[in-house]
Order: sequence, then C-alpha cells, then structure tokens
Amino acid sequence: MLLGLGATLGLSWVARQAPPERRLREVDAGLVALLGGLIGGRMAFVAADWSYFQSHWGEIPLIHLGGMSWAGVSTGGLVAQALLALLTHQPLGTIIVALWPLWTSVMVSAWLSCWLDGCAYGAPVADWWGVPARDEWGTIVLRWPTQLLGALLAVILFGFLNWAHQRCLPPRLSAGLGVLGLSLEMLALSFLRADPSLQWHNLRLETWAALALAVGTFLALLVMAIRLFNQPTERL
Repeated sequence: MLLGLGATLGLSWVARQAPPERRLREVDAGLVALLGGLIGGRMAFVAADWSYFQSHWGEIPLIHLGGMSWAGVSTGGLVAQALLALLTHQPLGTIIVALWPLWTSVMVSAWLSCWLDGCAYGAPVADWWGVPARDEWGTIVLRWPTQLLGALLAVILFGFLNWAHQRCLPPRLSAGLGVLGLSLEMLALSFLRADPSLQWHNLRLETWAALALAVGTFLALLVMAIRLFNQPTERL
C-alpha cells in the first residue's frame, strides 16, 4: 500500500512541477520508468534466488507475494529511461532529472514499507537512538534505524539535486550525481543491515551491487567532466 501511495504521489509531483505542455509526457515517462523498475527488480530477485524459483516457475510473475531487488529496480528504471530517451530523442539526463521526484517518493515509501514489514532492518541496539523495528519473524526490538535513515537520506539527496538544478547545473551532471548519491547511500546502508542475505566474498550482494553502480556512475561522470574540460571556449 505504501509503495503504491509513493508511486502515486511521485507521479503527481512530477506532473505538478512539469510545464503544462509537458505534463502528460512526463507522467507517461514516469509510468514507463516504474514498469522498467518493476520488471528489473523482480528479475534480479528471481536470479538471486534461482535455486528456489527453478522449481517454482509459476511464482515468478506473482509479484504480490513479495520479492524485489533495489539494484534491479534501479537498473531496470535506468534502462527504461534510456530506451525512452532513444525513442523520443531527449537527453537521458533531462528525463532522469524530471523524474527524480518520482524516484525520491518511491525510495522513501520503500524504506518505510521495509520498516513496517520487517525488511532491511538493522542490528539490535540498546542505545537511546534505537527504534522499534520488526524482523521477518515478527519480533520487535530496538534496532539501528536503518530504514528511517534510508528514507531521510533519500530526502536529503533530493534537496541537494534540487539545489544543484536551480544553480543551472547541466541535467546530465545532475542526473549522474543523483545516481552516484543513490548508490553511495545504498552502499553505506548495506553495512547497517542485519537481515539475512546471500553473500559473496563475505559481502552482501546488495553491497556489491551498490559498489558496481557507484563505480560505473563515477566513471561516467569522469568522462563527462573530461569532455566538458576539453570543449573549446568561445572567444569574445
């Protein structure tokens, strides 16, 4: 319910900030991005738990049973936006920046959903800053506020990107910084999670996914910065 509400509020937010002549186009782009994220998130989850799904083929499309990967959602959403940019001849950075309110709303609602449903929770603590949170067995104890911290960081990241956009930072740089900020946020929070997860070389798969996304985005930003630096300046 919270995810559906977050997606609805995000699309409304996108429509409200878009120019009147582009509102319908921006909402359509948001729906395409959500569909890509939904497909990518489910595919990544199924791939990670293939040992189960190879004998339960009928459950693969049953998304309502649960099972999504944030890395798959991010990748699927980015691929959908890239295809949209290719088909509509729009810069990818412009589309990402226009839809960032949607992604912020979805991220906040996803973290809050995890807090209520016992997913991506933190380790138990006995300090004053611990918050009551349940695990997958329904046990509620004071834990690291991992989910609430994730929601807060998503809002802070949006505030920074909005500030950069108002300072006339090129959309492609704003979009790159947004994706880099998201990947670094998820990378840091992966070390605060205590829920069971598949691991590789003693690190969670979520950690490796966030690291790969951060490195890829950083290299893309580096290439953009080099191209901007090498562009000839106009002489007065």
